[in-house]
Amino acid sequence: MTYDVQTLVEHFVEDVELNYNCSRLGVLPPGQWRGRDALRAHLRRVDVDYEPIDAEILSVLVEGDNTALRWLSSWRHRATGRIHRMDMAHFLRWRNGLVSEMYEFRDHRCVSRGADYLPQSLDEILNPRGPGLPRDEMARRLVAMSNFSCGPDIALFREICSPDVVCEFVGDRATISHAGRHRGVEALVNIVRSIGMEFEQLGHATPDEVIVDGGTAATRRTVEWRHRGTGRRGQVQLADFVRYEDGRIVELVEFRDSVALLQMQA
Repeated sequence: MTYDVQTLVEHFVEDVELNYNCSRLGVLPPGQWRGRDALRAHLRRVDVDYEPIDAEILSVLVEGDNTALRWLSSWRHRATGRIHRMDMAHFLRWRNGLVSEMYEFRDHRCVSRGADYLPQSLDEILNPRGPGLPRDEMARRLVAMSNFSCGPDIALFREICSPDVVCEFVGDRATISHAGRHRGVEALVNIVRSIGMEFEQLGHATPDEVIVDGGTAATRRTVEWRHRGTGRRGQVQLADFVRYEDGRIVELVEFRDSVALLQMQA
């Protein structure tokens, strides 16, 4: 968060695997790289063009050797002075106390956040309700909800999500029409239907990893989609973070490879 490059790099193994998924205006190019030198080169490239301003961690999940985290960051473009507010997620795999694999998702944050979940009392903040489900069931529901191989299961969304669920599709409404935060299961259902109408999932999507920590779960997956209008196909990386209370999902946040989606739509 302090952007101390030398200290940051020392947290990674020498042969670290790096995987970047970014927005159209992303700071780093999408793709895969290996090694500390590649990581150091990317960080230096960012430093040439952007100045870090602030950062805020939103959630951290730890299970075994895997970690998933969400955070917000602000960057000033040195040439134009424009401030970029980025929503970011990282999936990290650890080996002997160092990061051996990193998957990064990021996109420009939509300005509107009117559907934020607001706790009703101080007691709810200090003593949040439990998930009401065992670990494996939380993971199973998240995976089932994420699979569109036979089209989105609308009945499943209504069953496992709270009527007042808050959902966020990270990004900019200028490029992703449903980007931003929305409240209510019917709003989520309408968005899921619109995605299913525009994109066809080819084959079954097996999650690359699922992490559950307390009442929060995160999954990263790779899917092959076909745009129904253009016929173009592409592989899309997606990441979902969900929070459970009393057996139902009360918050869902999704990242996706915006570049891949836009290339299929063009």
